[in-house]
Amino acid sequence: MQFIDSDFQFPISSAVVHSGRVFEAFVTGIPDRERQPVPSGAGAETREIFCQLDTFLAAANVDRFAVCTARLYLRDVLVDIAAVNVAWKRTGREGTARTGEELADPALPERVRCARINRKEFFGEHTVVRRAYGVQLQAGMRVEAAFTAELGPAA
Repeated sequence: MQFIDSDFQFPISSAVVHSGRVFEAFVTGIPDRERQPVPSGAGAETREIFCQLDTFLAAANVDRFAVCTARLYLRDVLVDIAAVNVAWKRTGREGTARTGEELADPALPERVRCARINRKEFFGEHTVVRRAYGVQLQAGMRVEAAFTAELGPAA
C-alpha cells in the first residue's frame, strides 16, 4: 500500500493506493496546514478539492482520467449543488500534463500550485460516475468528496 498526504499527529491519510490497482482519496475544501475551508462557499471548496486531488493523483502517478467515481457530501445538497456543478464544469489546470507533474513540483508552495486554476474543465469529456449526498459536516464546511480511480495493469 502507498499512503499519500499522511498526517502523523492524527493518524490518517488523504489518499491510498491499495492492491496495486485502486486509488482512493478523501478530500475537503480545507487547504493543507489550514484549519478552515477556503472562503466563499461550496464552489470555492470544490475548486480547492480539485486542486488537492490533482496533487494526490500526481503523488500516486495516476492520471485524472483514471478516476471512475466521485462521491460528494454536501451540507445542504439542494442549496450547494448548483455552485458545485459550476465548479465541476469549469475547474481545471493550465497546461497539458494530465497527471500534473509540473504542478506538483515541491519547489512551488501549495497555494501557488492551487492558484493555477482556470476555467478549463477538470475532467473534460471523461464522464465520472458522481453521487451527491446531503449530510451533516463539520462546522464551516460545505463540501467533502471521495474519489476512486482504477490503476493500469501491474507491471
